[in-house]
Amino acid sequence: MFKKILNIGYNASLLYLLMFANVLVLTSVLYLVKIPISVFHLPIGLLIAMIELYFIKKDNLRTLLVSSIAFVIVFISSCLVCGHIYDDSADGNGYHKFAIGLLKNGWNPIYDSQEKFIEKLDLHSDANIWVEHYPKATWIYGANVYKLTDNIECAKTFNLLILIVVFFIIAYLINKFYDKKFSALLIALSCCLFPVLYEQIFCLYLDGFMGMILFLLVIYFWLFIKDDKNKEYLIIICSLLIIVINIKFTGLFYAGIFCGGYFVYYAIMKIKNKDYNSLLKTLVSFIVVGLVAIFIVGSNSYVKNTFVKHNPLYPIIGEDKVDIITPQQPQMFENKMPIEKNFYSIFSYTANYATAFNPGTPELKIPFTADKGLELSRITEDTRIGGFGIYFSGIFIISFMVILVYLICLFRKKEWDKLLFIGIPFGITLLLMCFFGESWWARYSPQTYFIVVMAIFALLLSKRKELYIFGLIVLLLNCYNTLLIVNHMVNAKIPVSGQIRMNLEKVRNKSINLEMIGYSGVLFNLKDYSIHYNVKDKLENKEVLYVGKNYYEIVDKHE
Repeated sequence: MFKKILNIGYNASLLYLLMFANVLVLTSVLYLVKIPISVFHLPIGLLIAMIELYFIKKDNLRTLLVSSIAFVIVFISSCLVCGHIYDDSADGNGYHKFAIGLLKNGWNPIYDSQEKFIEKLDLHSDANIWVEHYPKATWIYGANVYKLTDNIECAKTFNLLILIVVFFIIAYLINKFYDKKFSALLIALSCCLFPVLYEQIFCLYLDGFMGMILFLLVIYFWLFIKDDKNKEYLIIICSLLIIVINIKFTGLFYAGIFCGGYFVYYAIMKIKNKDYNSLLKTLVSFIVVGLVAIFIVGSNSYVKNTFVKHNPLYPIIGEDKVDIITPQQPQMFENKMPIEKNFYSIFSYTANYATAFNPGTPELKIPFTADKGLELSRITEDTRIGGFGIYFSGIFIISFMVILVYLICLFRKKEWDKLLFIGIPFGITLLLMCFFGESWWARYSPQTYFIVVMAIFALLLSKRKELYIFGLIVLLLNCYNTLLIVNHMVNAKIPVSGQIRMNLEKVRNKSINLEMIGYSGVLFNLKDYSIHYNVKDKLENKEVLYVGKNYYEIVDKHE
């Protein structure tokens, strides 16, 4: 029964990943022939995913049908949950929601002028540089969900669903290769405790989601290079690459560097064994999926940026780049090396210091100590210092030491496969901490959390009882660290969300005068509630509409 449940959960999880990638490819291809998003895109993407799953899993039709039904139930449930929780974040309402609303309402980001389309929808808003030039994977997915539900808040289901996906995939794989039920569940749980994802689960921020997709990509890439005849692994990797490359620009960078590390090992082994045909086939396969990811799915960002700005990564690099990091980091980071920034970020009290809006200096603390109330109150969707949780520094030290000892033991035993499986991502993560300038910020460095997962993996699969017990302790510490974040975010966001819903319900189907304070995404919430608005510079008798962001006064007071 246990294996059967895991198999159904695994199939449903693969359906989601395949559907997501299919929707990206389908939507992008149709954009190229000037066909906008419709209510059919997502169902077609799911139907194709079901066909793909049948061919790669070869399960009986009954099992696949049950898996598909399970997926649909979970998907609908996630829409109901996310649809009732309102995103009040700055970036969520500043440009994520705005981009999703434009795409849902017919904007073609390849050909259409953003300014003209905003005017067509009568949005009373300026064009947004990030909406125009950033990769759009979660926006395209979100717009397709929005098209089906007519509730823009449902667009953020990707953050909730990826937790379920990762849990079942990791539990299934661990049980498959190690046949340890309880350890499979515990390791899967540890993978789903990524703190950044819980900081962002109630909003449209996408960093936690990208971290989880990258994590799955690393796992499947390793499985593939050990069994490169396996079509299941290859197709899943292709889907993950299409997604991660188009979530954000750093997704392209991370996918290249982590997959590149494993591919070098794979190439060396193939050349050593004179298996040139397999090497060439694999290389061609990844080149093709890279071309699809960048030139078709990325046609609205990488390609368009190249034609318009002569820079595929505009506006984050190049002569005319927009520096979004320097104003967002503590002032003391200005002349520090990446490894120094990482040290202060991991080993300091949690805080949100930024040169632009909250000057302050990170304060180092002893690991496993905390000013719990103060630090938790500082946690937001994009926590800058101590963004992995208030006890993460201690957990990080333990995990780091466990992996070092584990790698040394593997080296002495000459267990090269296990050594490389852990050693390559571990080494890459350390290099990024030393040389990648943005790696101090938790939401820009999901790979840092991989160190904790790798340590728990090594301990819980150990044959020595004392190491297994130690692994349970590390897991419990990690659970506590993340649960504090979950509790804080629930207490901070749910009441605010309820108030927003009450405010919007109060003016449903009415006419209002609206005083804007930026955050153009809110305008699509108004459309969802059939609220007609006129934007005014200043209101006399204003009431809060969207908590902390926009104000209104009722013009039409009739029920």
